[in-house]
Amino acid sequence: MNRRTVVAVCGLVWGVATGPYVASWPAAQEADESEAAPKVSGAELQLYIDVYSAMQADHDLTIEEAVRQHGISLEKFREIERRIQTEQRLVEKVRLALLNQAKSRNFWGAQPTPSPPSVSSPPQREILPAQ
Repeated sequence: MNRRTVVAVCGLVWGVATGPYVASWPAAQEADESEAAPKVSGAELQLYIDVYSAMQADHDLTIEEAVRQHGISLEKFREIERRIQTEQRLVEKVRLALLNQAKSRNFWGAQPTPSPPSVSSPPQREILPAQ
């Protein structure tokens, strides 16, 4: 084999090996569409947090009732939710807001009872086998 044939065969093998991988890459148009997704406004983020906070405060409240109380449709709420979930920064912000609100709600309406101090047990004696 001459050098041109070796190069051609290597190129063919390389193309066959990497073709399926390259074909699975998203098209440039698909990438542009995902970047063009509308951003979440501060008001939409707060609305999202408010709806879930209401459901957190009243466990009998359904999602349909919660969004109705805030004057939007379930479809609009789900669309906001999808946009929020595409940005990890916003997901973390929502999680922290709901966690802080849950911590601020006291289940029984009273101050938490402090834990009693731990009592140390007396040292144990070593038991020797009978002789």
